[in-house]
Amino acid sequence: EWRQLTKLKSTYTDALQSAINPETKRVHTSYSLVGAQTGRLSSTDPNLQNIPIRTPIGRQIRQAFVAKPGHVLLAADYSQIELRLAAHIANVGTLKDAFAKGEDIHARTAVEIFGELNRDTRGKAKTINFAILYGISRWGLANRLGVDPEEAQAMIDTYFSRFPGIQQYIHETLETVRIQGYSETLFGRKTWFPRINSKNHVERQGSERAAINAPIQGTSADIIKRAMARVIPALRKHGLNEVDMLLQVHDELVFELPERDVPSASQIIIDVMARAASPSVHLTVPLVIDIGTGDTWESAH
Repeated sequence: EWRQLTKLKSTYTDALQSAINPETKRVHTSYSLVGAQTGRLSSTDPNLQNIPIRTPIGRQIRQAFVAKPGHVLLAADYSQIELRLAAHIANVGTLKDAFAKGEDIHARTAVEIFGELNRDTRGKAKTINFAILYGISRWGLANRLGVDPEEAQAMIDTYFSRFPGIQQYIHETLETVRIQGYSETLFGRKTWFPRINSKNHVERQGSERAAINAPIQGTSADIIKRAMARVIPALRKHGLNEVDMLLQVHDELVFELPERDVPSASQIIIDVMARAASPSVHLTVPLVIDIGTGDTWESAH
């Protein structure tokens, strides 16, 4: 507990206060377009993309990010975008059907794998859904779920039997990257993997895991950057001149705006983000955006 609190203090409460700009009285981050292999923007000096959200005490840090008087913060988050893109890219009919119907995808996966739905099976299904996309091994999955490797392998086998398109996607992606040395997002942006054929199995397996995920996470990064380029002009076109985009945190955009503008701005932001792939790419799954508002960044979730 002492280590956790010490890290929160040194990394966030102390560091963020020292980063306050004396003129604006605000913290300003810097974004790099080339800081992350996947194409995501990376935040530095200070890094505002790793502000804790998983623990109650970590979330208290987000309470320090407040809107100016008369304004609120609005967080617009792509819901399960990587799973949706995986369903599209791998052409998994079961998952595409579930997303089209607005179903709880983790609940659907729980039923497919375990044959029943409860809190335990849904939690395991959620872990499996994301772990598979990161090329996890049976030992890695066993460690996450607290089961033995044989049981974890059985879950992976069942997952692939229920969603064969995912296994085919993984196989074809690895074969392609081994031959040409790179993967591509749906928009044609390349990610190179020079160690994909390394004789060092640690290097090779690391490259394989990254190669499986790169087209999915990379496409997600492309989509949100397209949304960022379009959203402010769209807001200005509708006379919403006091809405400012403050942050991009992976699949989330954070805005500051007068409270009166929340209804109209929310609809425009949702529309721009949902259509961001068009017209270059036609997705066969809907992109869903969750909106939250509040006086602080923490309360906007």
